[in-house]
Amino acid sequence: MLLALQAFDAAVRLGSFKAAAAALHLTPSAVSHRIGTLERALGESLFTRAHRQVHPTAPGKALAVATGRAFAELARSAAPAEAVAGHRRLRLGVLPYFASAWLVPRVARFMAANPDIELVIETASRHVDLDAEAFDAAIRVGDGDWPDLVAMRLMEIRATPVATADLVRQLNLRRPTDLARATLIHVTTFPLAWPIWLEKAEVAGLTPLHAIWVDGFGAALQLAEQGAGVALGLDPLFAAREKSGALCRPLPISQPTGGYWLVHRKGDAGHPGLRAFKRWLQAEIVADG
Repeated sequence: MLLALQAFDAAVRLGSFKAAAAALHLTPSAVSHRIGTLERALGESLFTRAHRQVHPTAPGKALAVATGRAFAELARSAAPAEAVAGHRRLRLGVLPYFASAWLVPRVARFMAANPDIELVIETASRHVDLDAEAFDAAIRVGDGDWPDLVAMRLMEIRATPVATADLVRQLNLRRPTDLARATLIHVTTFPLAWPIWLEKAEVAGLTPLHAIWVDGFGAALQLAEQGAGVALGLDPLFAAREKSGALCRPLPISQPTGGYWLVHRKGDAGHPGLRAFKRWLQAEIVADG
């Protein structure tokens, strides 16, 4: 039954039997068989099946809360034994764009200052559930209002259109209404980003020439750098691209979109690796000034 629960937990977290099978080094049919056995034992249907995806039913969601917490606690308990001898492990769940644009380029400095810490960085485009997943801390976007967690503000972010200088000249982008001549690059995980920006720029309902959808802000900026269209950049995370001349701001309008925060459980405040990481983050942010 434990193996069936493991397969169920992986399928809930990853959203498909195929992805769960890959994570567990099984075949999709083996995962399906284990979950079928669990469903028969419980007398409940745990998933609704869709094309290439599965979604937990109400009983499935209730079970997922229990299994997630149980497996997370097992992972946290096992972590010290799994860590390299003499090292302390710190496992972080980080939003992909923050990881690639800000954190990863600086990690070498953290490791040089803290050689006794084994850092594990895993990216996820969703809010990491620190009660149900084996992370010590996570980077989130929001307003910092998570009453059950300790939240440390890292930076405020603002959304602003970015494009190549050549495209700006070609389309003569000077005011928000000019975006009707452009291809807007959207991010699937933040589908309201452009509509909110357009509304606040007093051009709600504007219909652009074309639209492209990608699954992250990093990919959106890469497309913008290639001249494919206009993306929403998150200031200050595209500062290096702007400084190099790869991207520019065609319109002097930016909209606040919350901030990046480091969050962790209250009971983990004394975690040595986490304390060192928080001190280092604060020093890096002050240095960015």
